[in-house]
Amino acid sequence: MKIAIITFGCKVNQYESEYMAEVLEENGHIIVPEESQADVYIINSCAVTHTAENKVKNRIRRIKRAYPSSKVMVVGCYPQLSPEEVLKVGADVVLGNKEKKEIWKYISLEKPSFFVDRAYWLRDGKVEKLKAGYIEKTRAFVKVEDGCDRSCTYCAIRLARGTKIRSKPIEQSVEEIEGLVKMGFKEIVITGINLGRYGIDTGYHLTDLLWEIEKIEGDFRIRLSSLNPEDVDEKIYNYFRNSSKVCHHLHLSLQSGSNRILKKMNRSYTKEEFMNIVESLRKIDPYFSITTDVIVGFPGETERDFLESVEAIKEAKFSRVHAFRYSKRAGTLAAIMKDQIPGNVKRDRINYLENVAKEVAKEYRKNLVGKRAKVLVENKRNGFYRGYDQYYIYHEMPSGKTGEIRETKIVHVTDEGVVSVEARD
Repeated sequence: MKIAIITFGCKVNQYESEYMAEVLEENGHIIVPEESQADVYIINSCAVTHTAENKVKNRIRRIKRAYPSSKVMVVGCYPQLSPEEVLKVGADVVLGNKEKKEIWKYISLEKPSFFVDRAYWLRDGKVEKLKAGYIEKTRAFVKVEDGCDRSCTYCAIRLARGTKIRSKPIEQSVEEIEGLVKMGFKEIVITGINLGRYGIDTGYHLTDLLWEIEKIEGDFRIRLSSLNPEDVDEKIYNYFRNSSKVCHHLHLSLQSGSNRILKKMNRSYTKEEFMNIVESLRKIDPYFSITTDVIVGFPGETERDFLESVEAIKEAKFSRVHAFRYSKRAGTLAAIMKDQIPGNVKRDRINYLENVAKEVAKEYRKNLVGKRAKVLVENKRNGFYRGYDQYYIYHEMPSGKTGEIRETKIVHVTDEGVVSVEARD
């Protein structure tokens, strides 16, 4: 059968989509681009916000209109939380997070049907392992951890992914990455649902894994996907100080610049503690790139709370901010809190915050002008080669070669990134 896989959400989902593609091909199926006509469309879904769910719903409807005879399978976090709702929208087969690990077993199911193990993380022993990775042969995501044992009051992902940390064994992770490096991947992105908690179930620390990856031979670099502030400790600092392969970029989730709101969110740090982490990373490298998430319009957020988030963005000098309007998630404490913020207020606040964040990010990039960068060239479009450097800054270059890490010099700042030229001694 011809199968198209459509992915929404986080880097973990991207990894799992690649895994599904591999095992389906091994079972004789043909993977086609997501906009192609296919016998089966697999939508690997996200449920972090209502917006994410609506994107899944809209894609289901689009496919049904365009290809009414094709089967639509929706897998992942959205059906893990609301399988009946996904079926009502028009999905033919609905599978949870456990089931997509064995997607080949379900690909020929008659419609409509759903299989969702509601508490799969209590007995889930299967660990995925990629053999080939992304077809673009530049950057590969490697999932090493699943589950979240935190209890943020706004987040339903822990309900979809489980409250038990499951860490991929170090030996298996290293073996997987060795294979990807041998295939020519130049950047390995280490990812997980709560990556900083890697190893608490096995007696290890995340850096135990990272130092083993460091030993792998080959021309490649390492990037960490995202950490929570409470998981950034001296071992993490030491790794960034001494690693020869890690990119000096970290996605560090702020969520709010107001200590009052952070407490309501049940985040276990203060704004001041967050800024201390930023300062410590910038002592390692003054250009250390920090990206973040900020939630706007959390229940009870006052104008003062909001402006504290704005000021925190300016103070941290983030290189990129992912801002989200607070979205009620069934089963979370925040969904039943009083003082829910009206939609028009959230809209106005996020528009203002995003404009500030864009200016802050541009100022960060201006400080890079004249600096050398190591850019992983990913593609060529409209006469320019394009890719991201070690700081996760987007480059456009007049020359390059797809798949290589190219040393460039930054000469100009654009609205989206920078322009650079080949560095010459």
